[in-house]
Amino acid sequence: MSEQLRFEQKPRPIPAATHRKVLEAAAELLSGKGYPSVTIEAIAAKAGVAKTTIYRWWPSKAAILLDLFDTIGTEQLTDPATGNVAGDLKVYLKALLGLMSGTIPGEAAAGMFAEAQGDPAMKDEVCAHFSEFRQIVLNQIVDRALSSGDLRRDVDRRLIEDLIIAPFWYRLLIAHEPMSAEECERHIDVVLSGLAP
Repeated sequence: MSEQLRFEQKPRPIPAATHRKVLEAAAELLSGKGYPSVTIEAIAAKAGVAKTTIYRWWPSKAAILLDLFDTIGTEQLTDPATGNVAGDLKVYLKALLGLMSGTIPGEAAAGMFAEAQGDPAMKDEVCAHFSEFRQIVLNQIVDRALSSGDLRRDVDRRLIEDLIIAPFWYRLLIAHEPMSAEECERHIDVVLSGLAP
């Protein structure tokens, strides 16, 4: 049976020092020897905490890596609010590309998606988590564009978001194909050409 990835609700907030040490340890392991080297035992040893301390707050390695991804990602991905939907989406997609390319969060994401292929429960949780993560800023951009009339209102908003982001995730996490900032801009131009009112 697959390990639970996240508690629905933590009994109390993670102590700040513990949170920082554990995430820093996971990041160092990822950047040093890659995803396979990241284990609960290795994280505990590098962080200088007991395994029981880790399991009190994170039920699995994947839970730690999702936390690490979120912590770094929310610092780097913010609503650009450039004044137009094309500008917003291009800035957003290029920032996401920067987050995912040759970085600790990108290494964590690629490793989790690869491991999840053999674990249906983990796959469901990881995919759901990344779907939620991408919605945080993308929802704001799409909502603003729909309200201002810059996007077609006769197209389901979920489909709009999928058209914007699904090819990006496919290229990076499934096909493992590189993507450039210029390709991000061209992708947005093509998608918006079909979504303009």
